[in-house]
Amino acid sequence: MLFTLILYSIILILIVTYIVVHVKQYEYFKVRQISGPTPSYFFGHARTLWNAKSPSRQLAEWSKQFGKIYGIFEGTRPVLIASDVDFLQEVFIKQFSHFPIRKTNILTKALNRGTRIHLFNALGTRWKRQRNVINPTFSAVKLKQMSPLINDCINELMKKLPDYSEKHEDFNIYTLYKRMTMDVICRCAFGVDTDMQNNPDNIYLKKVAQVFTIDIRKMLAFKLGTLVPSLGVTLGTLFIFLNTVKQKLNQLFPSTTKKFEQFPASWIMERVDEVIGMRSDVAKQRVDLLQLMLEAASREHIKDKNDDVNDQYIAKKLTYDEVIANVFLFMVAGYETTSTALAYCTYVLVNHPEEQLKLQHEIDEYLSQNEDGKDPDYDVINRMPYMDMVIKEVLRMHPIAISAVVNRECIEETDVCGIKITKGAVIQPDVYSVHYDQELWGPQDVNSFCPERHLTKRHPLAYIAFGVGPRNYYHSHISYYY
Repeated sequence: MLFTLILYSIILILIVTYIVVHVKQYEYFKVRQISGPTPSYFFGHARTLWNAKSPSRQLAEWSKQFGKIYGIFEGTRPVLIASDVDFLQEVFIKQFSHFPIRKTNILTKALNRGTRIHLFNALGTRWKRQRNVINPTFSAVKLKQMSPLINDCINELMKKLPDYSEKHEDFNIYTLYKRMTMDVICRCAFGVDTDMQNNPDNIYLKKVAQVFTIDIRKMLAFKLGTLVPSLGVTLGTLFIFLNTVKQKLNQLFPSTTKKFEQFPASWIMERVDEVIGMRSDVAKQRVDLLQLMLEAASREHIKDKNDDVNDQYIAKKLTYDEVIANVFLFMVAGYETTSTALAYCTYVLVNHPEEQLKLQHEIDEYLSQNEDGKDPDYDVINRMPYMDMVIKEVLRMHPIAISAVVNRECIEETDVCGIKITKGAVIQPDVYSVHYDQELWGPQDVNSFCPERHLTKRHPLAYIAFGVGPRNYYHSHISYYY
């Protein structure tokens, strides 16, 4: 009887302690005199964001209510939502050493224990090493070499458009852009000459599309890892282990493929691995992203040093597993973002015929200077100022960066604009509120399409369509490439 009483007392004390600690966590913003929506116990604001049709739009609505800096909670983790550009500049640029990583989730730390980790998720010195190797891959000289591959895919799309025009029927140009973009990526990323524009059932197109149909935010393991961060590594490791089991079952028992279908990301990486295996024949080598990375690859183990090491002492090599992971990243990052940006450009120009005509005049002018009649190359496109302004204005109004790309996690306690930020707290920009701030983007109405507004010099953080700061570099190059 006494033992049972003591046991129940201990359990009760633990429960009360757990509740008190968590309730105290929700005082994080109050003690800093930062406003925000009222959190619900245990969930914070996570449940609201999970159920929102557009989490980014939800943040913009809260910004209108609580101002340019306010606080929310993912479980008990504090997240500062900011549309104050001076505050964001301090976090993303001036104090980057305190905020060098994106918000960690159940996969980030688990993946960093493995070998197939790409630039997006890499942490510490591993990220610095990969950045030092990959950034030069996107130099102008190397991008020019891929122009013929891109032009072939674009020309294939242009052959199809007259047929749709002659039929006078509605068609989904977004679908055509996705196929064309995937063709470009497969050719430029790892040298697979696909023909997805004539074969919409292509397996590569299906697998990459599946990557985006899986909303990881709504998966039970991800939700639990968000609410109970201490379980993050365990859940992430289990998630990876189960996918590995599915992969092995498919190899041993091909008839089980549908029943134990592995995640599309793993399937794509396997295909990249196969292509690498076929690159041993020098005569068949071609200029693409994979080949450029393989030239900097090593089969030796690369030991990353402490995070405070200078860049000059970091190895300028990638492992073959890192090459595989980064080619996959290129495919995924380029596919959805590029096709979506093209679709928005089309939509905006159709609704603004005057700007469309002005852009057409610029294009015709530069192409008329091309005496040999060849397709436009990197240099020609790069010399079109109005096109650059049009694309920037489209992406100002319809930013494609998502919260997973642009947020930052604090790794060391610091002070930002008078606000004490503790380790583990997250800073997340409200991109919509920044891009539609009349003070930043006036005097023209921010809700109107006006490419010329980009002729005026703005605050460095006024335009964050691809995020900002050192960890933005790779994604901006991918998007600019297209």
